[in-house]
Amino acid sequence: MPNRRRARRSPALLLAAVVASTVALVATTLSTPAQAATQSSRASATHAQQADQHWTRAQRAKHALARAKKAFSPDTPANERPDATLALRNLFLLKDALSPADRAEADKLSQRPNEPATVGDANILVHYNPAELNPAAYTVDQALATFQYVANTYASSGYRRPKPDGSKGGDGRIDIYLAPLEPGLYGYCTTDQKKLSKPGHYDVWAYCVLDNDYAGFPAHTPLQNLQVTAAHEYYHATQFAYDIADDGWFLESTATWAEDELYPSVNDNLQYLKDSPITRPGRPMDKFGGVFHYGVWNFFRYLTEHYPAKTGAMPGLLLKMWQYADSSKGPRKDLYSTQAINKALKKADHTSMAEQFANYSAATRATHLTFQEGAALNYPSKPLAGAATLAKHKHKSFKAKLDHLTSASYQFVPGGGTSKLKVTVKMAPKNRGSRAVYVVYGPGGIVQFKSIKVNGHGVGHKKIVFDGSVSAVEVTLVDASTRYRDCYRRQTPYACQGVPVDDNLKAIVKAKAA
Repeated sequence: MPNRRRARRSPALLLAAVVASTVALVATTLSTPAQAATQSSRASATHAQQADQHWTRAQRAKHALARAKKAFSPDTPANERPDATLALRNLFLLKDALSPADRAEADKLSQRPNEPATVGDANILVHYNPAELNPAAYTVDQALATFQYVANTYASSGYRRPKPDGSKGGDGRIDIYLAPLEPGLYGYCTTDQKKLSKPGHYDVWAYCVLDNDYAGFPAHTPLQNLQVTAAHEYYHATQFAYDIADDGWFLESTATWAEDELYPSVNDNLQYLKDSPITRPGRPMDKFGGVFHYGVWNFFRYLTEHYPAKTGAMPGLLLKMWQYADSSKGPRKDLYSTQAINKALKKADHTSMAEQFANYSAATRATHLTFQEGAALNYPSKPLAGAATLAKHKHKSFKAKLDHLTSASYQFVPGGGTSKLKVTVKMAPKNRGSRAVYVVYGPGGIVQFKSIKVNGHGVGHKKIVFDGSVSAVEVTLVDASTRYRDCYRRQTPYACQGVPVDDNLKAIVKAKAA
C-alpha cells in the first residue's frame, strides 16, 4: 500500500537512501545557466540512479565521497561541479559506512577553513583573512551586516536559529567563513557534527563558507552575489536545525525561494526558470537533479503570492512547511516534503498540494498575467502540448501520458460560427491525482480560470463560452499525485526516496465546438 503517512526513518534505511540525490547532482549551489548539465551528463546521471538502487550501502558511501571530492577539486570544470551543500550532506549521512581511510578523507572535506580574523555579534561569527579580502568587492563589515540582516529576518519571521556548535569555531555562534572557493562555487553550508543527537532526529548544527570576492561571476555585483548566497545558504543552515535529511528538491527549491524574499531586486534565481516546471512540465516536480530543482522555487512563489499572510517579514506558509518537516521531535511527527507542503496548505485554507499544483500548472501558461513580477521580469511560459482551431461542429482530441507532479496544456481557438465549447476529460481516477483546469482568454487577458470537476472514475465535462469574446480556451491535464511506496527503502530521486505510485497515467481531452 502507498505510504500516506510518513514512514518511520531508521538511520540505516535513511542513510542508505539519501545518496540518490547525490548521483543526480551536476551543478553547484547557485550555479549559473552556463553551468547547467549537458544532455549526456543527464543521461549518465539517470544511469547512475538506476545502478545505485543495486549498490550496497558501502558502495553508496564511496560514491558520496567521490562526489564530494569532485565538488571541491580544482580540476573539476565549473559546469560539472556537484552541488557542494548536498554532496556534503549526503556524505555526512553515509560517512559511517566508509573504511577508516576513506572516513579520514571525508573528515578533511568537512574541515573548516582556517581564517585568522573574526568579527561578529551575539549570534554570528564571521571568519576572514584581511590579506585575502578584496575591499573593491565587498568589505567584512558589509558581509557581517548582510548576515545580520538575513539571520534576524529569518528569526523574526518565526524560524529556528541554527543550532549552537559548542566550541567549534571558537564558541557556540554559527560560523561564517569568507574564503577563496573554486570557480563556479558561490558558497555552501555543511555540518561537522560527529553524529546525530538521537536516532531518527536529523536536526544538526551548521557552518557556512562563502566566496571572498566573487571574481569571475558575470552576473550582478560581488555584493549582490554575497547577498543572495547568504540568503540561500543561511536558509540551509536554518533547515538543518529542522531536518538535514529531508528531500533534496525541497531543501534547494525553498532556499532559492528565500533569496527572492530577502533580496527581491537582485533576481538571481530568475536564471533557473529556464529549466523548471514552467519550461519542462513533463518532468516530475519533486525529481532531484541537474538545476531543475532550483527552478522549482517558482512553485513556492506561486503559493506565497496566493497565501501571502506573513509571520514577521516573510510569508508564513513555508515556515509552517518546515515546522511540519521538523525531525527534532522524532520520527512520529516528522513529515517528508510533499506531506509537509500538503499539511501546511490544508491548515492555511483547507486546500491541498494537488489542487494548488493543478492551478500552478495552468497558471504557468500565462506567467505575465498570473505572477506579480511575471511581465516585468519576462518569465518564460509553459509550452503547449497541442493546439487546434475549431469551427462549428468540429472536434479534436489530444492524448497524454502523465507522471506524478506533471501536466500537459492544450489550446483550442474558435473558428467560424462557434458559441460554446464542450470539453470532456477522461483520466485516471481522481484518487490517483487526476485534475483538470481550464482557462478562458479574451482580448483583455484571462476571463475565467476554473477547475473541471473530475469524478471518481476520472471523467469530467464542461461547457465553455466559445464565441467572439473568446480568443482561446486552454485545458490543462494534471497528475498531481504525491503517493509513494517503499519510502526510505529505495534510492530514487523523488520525495521520501520512494517509488511513485501514479506514473505513466493515460489522459485524454476531447473538445467539440457547438
